[in-house]
Formats: sequence, C-alpha cells, structure tokens
Amino acid sequence: MEPDAKLAGELLELCGRGEYLRAASELLLELFPGENVAWNVLDVQAPSAEVRPYPDRPYPDVSQILLDVWEDHPLVRSYVGDGGAGVWQPRRLSDLVTDRQLYRTRAYKEGLEPLGSNRQLAFLVARPSRFSIRGWAMNRAGVDFTDHEMDVARRIQPVLRLVDAAFSGGFGDRPGNSAACEELTARELEILELVSKGLTSGAAAHLLGISPRTVAKHLEHAYAKLGCTNRVDALRTLREGRQPT
Repeated sequence: MEPDAKLAGELLELCGRGEYLRAASELLLELFPGENVAWNVLDVQAPSAEVRPYPDRPYPDVSQILLDVWEDHPLVRSYVGDGGAGVWQPRRLSDLVTDRQLYRTRAYKEGLEPLGSNRQLAFLVARPSRFSIRGWAMNRAGVDFTDHEMDVARRIQPVLRLVDAAFSGGFGDRPGNSAACEELTARELEILELVSKGLTSGAAAHLLGISPRTVAKHLEHAYAKLGCTNRVDALRTLREGRQPT
C-alpha cells in the first residue's frame, strides 16, 4: 500500500487526538527509521510549547527546551515567517547548516543531543507565523535522510495536514451517543466530522480515497436524516445532540 494511503486509512479509524499522535508517530518511525520522531507545537507569544517524542523514554523537558532555543534552531528559523508556497516542502537539517555550524548551536547542545540526534527531517501541518509552528520532526543519528525519504515525506505531508485538521476542534472525538449521531452511518458521520473541522468536500474526498461526488451524496443523505438542508444546520444538530426532526 502507498504510504499516504496507509496513513490516511489507519489514522482516520482512531478515536481521539492522543491515539492519533501515537499512531502517527509509530507510522512515521516505520517510514523513517531513526532514534525517534517528535510532534512539535510552538507558540512563542503564548508562550507555550508541546513536544511529544516517540518512543516514550525519560527525555529532558524538551517542550521547555524548544521554547528556550527556538531562535537558535536552523529548521525552526527557516520555517517561521515563511509565507511562500515552499513552506509546505519537507526540510532536512543538513541542507541548512553544516555539522560544524550545528554543533555550535544551543538547539543541538540542549535539544537534539539529549534526544540522541544530529540529523533531522521536518515538515509542517499548519501554516507558520513569525512566532508559531506546528508539525513533525524525524530524528536520526549519523546517517542522513535520503532523497527518496524526502520524496516520501513530500507525499505524506498533505495527508497529515488534512488528518491533523480532522483531529483539531469540531464537535468532539468520535461522537456516537446522541440520538442525532445514531441516525447516521459511520461514513456519513466521518464525513460530517471532517467538514466540521473546515475541510472542503474535495479535501475530505482526497483524505478518504473517494470521489467528491460520493462525499456530496453522503452529505445529502446525512442532511435528510438530520432534517437539515446544509452543513451548518447539520453540525449544529450534532453538537447539540438534538433528535432529528
């Protein structure tokens, strides 16, 4: 199975954000073998950071370290404030700095070295700002990421962008207890969940591996069951858990 299809198929079956992050980490580590993979969210203005390395080990407080050294990290510096189309391209640490330059940075001494890494491949799942990033980093020691692995990263990055959107916000983690939800098929509920997160019908179709026409037909059936004529009213019915009219 193609890596992007495998990611989409396996991750969309999960029940919540925590399960999604762990499963995505496992799949990424399978695709990019190395010391670990880390989910990273940074908001300097808050200030807050979330770093989740996988596999779980007694790492230092890497979330606080990211907050402390982000301005010194070559990959973070290359992403923040980049508003061009190229911001969605995966980036390899070795393409930005030499080993000698890297080893002089606080980012390496306080962040990468404790993780056992001096090679990194990263990509974003949300557009960055001057003070925030959100995405994945694959960490490895010694052996750099190949051009083939960069190509794989380019292929799966759009899928992970969509999956991340599907697990952010919306009307909750896999609702199914309300009378409204019980009227829907699993596929209808899945599509409504995706559009509730801001995905277009075309994006939902791409993520699910079906045609936009099929998505439209599922939405039409869902609206009829919920007594609605549009997605706004349908999502309101689901959020409020009302009986279908």
